[in-house]
Amino acid sequence: MKNYVKKHDKLMRHLDMTIEEATPEYAKVSMPLNECHKNGMGIAHGGAIFSLADVAFGAAANAGKEYSVVSLSTSIEYLRPGKIGPLTAEAFAVRNGKHIQNYEVKVFDASGEMIARCMASGFQTDIRLPD
Repeated sequence: MKNYVKKHDKLMRHLDMTIEEATPEYAKVSMPLNECHKNGMGIAHGGAIFSLADVAFGAAANAGKEYSVVSLSTSIEYLRPGKIGPLTAEAFAVRNGKHIQNYEVKVFDASGEMIARCMASGFQTDIRLPD
């Protein structure tokens, strides 16, 4: 699954994200903090941080599944500026139901400071995942 996502997820490739680990209970995804990831103030762009958190959620929510899970709802809090890369997002399962999955995602900079946290919910579709 990790290789399929890396090959077919164009945004993930564009932002140079790497899925380090992905299980239904936990996922870890990293991303460098290059110029293309920064806003006009020279810190991590909120959209890049959100995308990183979303990929970590998706990696965990779809790990080991026969059918795809898509985002239902996501809320994010930006806690401090992301200044030191790479950035890392860790997704933790809160509840894995039959159709609805809930995750907490924490985003850290290279110094270990938590720069954002989010709650993400997903819905399991009837679309088969590739092998």
